[in-house]
Amino acid sequence: MPRSRFTHSILWGCLLLTSLLLWFAVANYRNAEPVAQSILRGMSLSLGQAIEALAVRDPSLKALADFSSHDSAYFSLINRQGVIRFHRNPDLIGSRIEDQRYLPVAAAPVITEERIRLGTGEVVFETQQQLHLPSETMVLRLALHTWQADQIIRRARTGLMVIVVLLTVAWGFGLWVLRLQQRDLQRREEMTRHEQLVRLGELGAVLAHEVRTPLAGIKGFAQLLRERVQDARQQEYAGKIVTESERLEGLVTDLLTYTRQETMQSGSAVVLELVQDAWESFVAEAVQAGVGVQITGAIARPVACPADRLRQLLLNLFSNALQAMPDGGTVQINLSNDGEQATILISDSGPGFAEESLKRAFDPFYTTRASGSGLGLAVCHKIVAGYGGIMTVANGSSGGANVTLQLPLVKECA
Repeated sequence: MPRSRFTHSILWGCLLLTSLLLWFAVANYRNAEPVAQSILRGMSLSLGQAIEALAVRDPSLKALADFSSHDSAYFSLINRQGVIRFHRNPDLIGSRIEDQRYLPVAAAPVITEERIRLGTGEVVFETQQQLHLPSETMVLRLALHTWQADQIIRRARTGLMVIVVLLTVAWGFGLWVLRLQQRDLQRREEMTRHEQLVRLGELGAVLAHEVRTPLAGIKGFAQLLRERVQDARQQEYAGKIVTESERLEGLVTDLLTYTRQETMQSGSAVVLELVQDAWESFVAEAVQAGVGVQITGAIARPVACPADRLRQLLLNLFSNALQAMPDGGTVQINLSNDGEQATILISDSGPGFAEESLKRAFDPFYTTRASGSGLGLAVCHKIVAGYGGIMTVANGSSGGANVTLQLPLVKECA
């Protein structure tokens, strides 16, 4: 399995595990309060039954004074007239209740429950329910301590916070490790690319010494032969030798340009003049293929790139555009400048780039043409980057390929 797919699988697995843990923690926290409420409700019903049993056995209610529970904060009995018949505080017995919250329970067999804050600041769970005696029906107001039941909520809240903190730390650590791995992978890729360039440089030196010189001799003799022979077929053959020799010369030149570690030379170039001059080299080929050219816009100042390098760029790009339109079309060249950057946009009406070609456009030796070297765009990209520019490729909205060059302008003298 490729490293990227393996990494994506691990990330998706971690996301799934994180989602499950968070769902469990949140669900546990949300269920904690109803569980605590249910426990308090059950305790109030149990205590209410115990208090009712004592009151039935002792209608004077004196036995209730000895009744106690560590869960109970207080309880009182209120008759239908609002008079307190019993309270844990004897001073309140016989007084009239100040609030009217007992009335719904006194009027009907319902149970009310709510959390209230006492004068001491404690929050208690208060229930009101009917208490039936042989002689009358009263309202039992019972307040329970909530600290024990609320431990469930506190534990659930603590568990949620712990899981969130642990997941945050785990994700932070994991992303840090992943970033380190990506940096290590990039470093290895750069080392591999550097080793490839070193090998290409050695190969380029061999080509320069072992191929370029005899190739020049072959080309020269073929040109001489084409001029001296009278037979038309022999002239044609000699011309093909010259053409193929020039193609091989271009390949060797591109390879040397890409692999050579050279210092970028200073210089400047007037873009419009070079565009027109470079296109002149393809006029005959363009006319034969039915390809026209449109040049629009202008660039106010020269660009900070030597003329020979910019011309090499344009020749490569014009050649690619013509090869993309064997049945005719139009090459559009738009020139503009914004601030300190000049922009050269070259568009053709060909089929455009395939998706894979867009990703690997600047990879050396990548080509979709049987006769291509795959070095043209790689060389262009290296030259543009070397002079502080940016080169991008894209497909046009209405078809065709777009190649954009951005180069710095020559700074104006103060």
